[in-house]
Amino acid sequence: MIEFRPLTYETLKVGEGFVSDEHLVTPEDIETYAFAVDDHHPWYFEDSPFGGPIAHPTLLGNQALRLRHSRYIVHAGLHAKMEFEFLEPIRQGVRARSRGTVVDKYERRGKPYMVTEFVTEDENGTVLVRGRFTQMLFRG
Repeated sequence: MIEFRPLTYETLKVGEGFVSDEHLVTPEDIETYAFAVDDHHPWYFEDSPFGGPIAHPTLLGNQALRLRHSRYIVHAGLHAKMEFEFLEPIRQGVRARSRGTVVDKYERRGKPYMVTEFVTEDENGTVLVRGRFTQMLFRG
């Protein structure tokens, strides 16, 4: 059983790894996300050059951003920077999982930050998305 601790700059360790739960991408996920980001590209609802509907490329971004929640109680934070590389289309029916590692933590102007690199893969290990994000941690 995992013991959840509050996420603080002091408890966070560079090199610490996180793994998300597996997520099945459903047609409802694709449609809901397209409406949420107000992007109604026909490939999300009809056939695409990839053979069937695909999801908006940032659909699984939240899975990566929530990686730290798999181990910590996260009260709040602020996204300072995000970078994505979209390597493969996200097809409906795929089962995806994100893995991430804290690659840096630092303080700037008295504020603590963490930097995480991640990959999101399908059930065959094909990398769908790779990225890096920097988040400011709030002190309690």
